Amino acid sequence: MPMKQAHTLDVPGARLHYQVRGQGPALLLIPGSNGDADLFDTVAELLAPRYTVISYDRRGFSRSTLNGSFEDDAWGETHVNDARCLLQTVAKGPAHVFGSSAGAVIGLALISQSPGLVTGLIAHEPPLAEVLTDAARWRTFFQQVYDTYRRDGAGPAMQMFMTGIGLDSLQRPADIDPDLIRRLSGNLGFFLDHEVRQAPGHRPDLATLDAQQERIVMAGGRDSRQHFPYRAGLALADRWGKSMIDFPGDHTGYWSDPAGFATTLINVLDGPRT
Repeated sequence: MPMKQAHTLDVPGARLHYQVRGQGPALLLIPGSNGDADLFDTVAELLAPRYTVISYDRRGFSRSTLNGSFEDDAWGETHVNDARCLLQTVAKGPAHVFGSSAGAVIGLALISQSPGLVTGLIAHEPPLAEVLTDAARWRTFFQQVYDTYRRDGAGPAMQMFMTGIGLDSLQRPADIDPDLIRRLSGNLGFFLDHEVRQAPGHRPDLATLDAQQERIVMAGGRDSRQHFPYRAGLALADRWGKSMIDFPGDHTGYWSDPAGFATTLINVLDGPRT
């Protein structure tokens, strides 16, 4: 099996760090608001015998640098364009897409805007406040997190954020790369400045998604069914008369239980769209 290869891709306004490994049909992994490809490392290694796995740091996070400012009003458009560039340049065409958390929001926007590039999408716990009946409450909450950050700093804001959405006791792997932890800590400012309001505030094109629903699988962690991101995914599954596919672990089960997560992901990729 070929080793992981790391590359960079210049896109408008940024330089993306991405990784490729494996063989077979292309599979793009879009990370959540931690934004770092290495959270998928073990899962990607387990998928590599079956798929050409492409993972990346999203722009502004970890090793993917900005060339200029980030336009908050174009959050979705910008991240979708980055994913589109990776599919066109690295995958060389249509690919399977897995997105988790904010990455699932991006995946849903991608299949809305460029359905010809997405063979199928697995959207794992997209934190979409706008699909919930209590969307106004969540808009207020995320604005309060941002205000706390501006007033008191990242620590209090992240504690408020994690507790408020039910992720204050996330499961973690036994061994964690200290360099990864350093990068994740370094990403907090960018997340709070440019994503804590923008990702949950994204308004999906529901009519366009309705037309693509047969190629979309809504998924979540079996240990996080009561939490905000799972609820948002469930709202879309209910809209389409589908069941949620439960993956091992919680919101970041790909990190805490990569073997179980990879097995479930392979089963979903190989199975029918229901």
